[in-house]
Amino acid sequence: MLRLLEEENAACLIYRGETLLHRSQSIGVKPLLEFMENHPEESEEHDLLLIDKVIGKAALLLSVLLGIKTIHTPVASKAAVEAAKIHGVMLHAETVVPYITNREKNGMCPLEQSVLDTNDPQVALENIRAAIRILMAGKKTVDNDISFSALEAAPDFHP
Repeated sequence: MLRLLEEENAACLIYRGETLLHRSQSIGVKPLLEFMENHPEESEEHDLLLIDKVIGKAALLLSVLLGIKTIHTPVASKAAVEAAKIHGVMLHAETVVPYITNREKNGMCPLEQSVLDTNDPQVALENIRAAIRILMAGKKTVDNDISFSALEAAPDFHP
């Protein structure tokens, strides 16, 4: 499964059966928020497959909101593995790490940190949005971060 990331030149792929629904080269939770914004109807069947380069607890809980039942990844955090068990998501990870690191590699990913105290996907979405706003407020330009349109659309998503 993981070879599909290389074959598709992607960081994130979402499938229903053998049909590719979403492909993204973006990292972090951005591809999941984009999918949430652009394909809210696709999650109604709750039978989606995610292949992603890294799965932390934030991505796992967003996946639950999207109806993703199976995830393949080279790297997952211990918190993501635990949340997957709680939500009945089949998480196949080659490596499990204590936590997902931030982009500077000097601490925990702020999005992973924002959801550590919850297993509720809707609360996680609110926490993720708040963390992204804080991160974006600290930047002078919005480059490869989550678009405001994806953030605005996310709270209206109801599976």
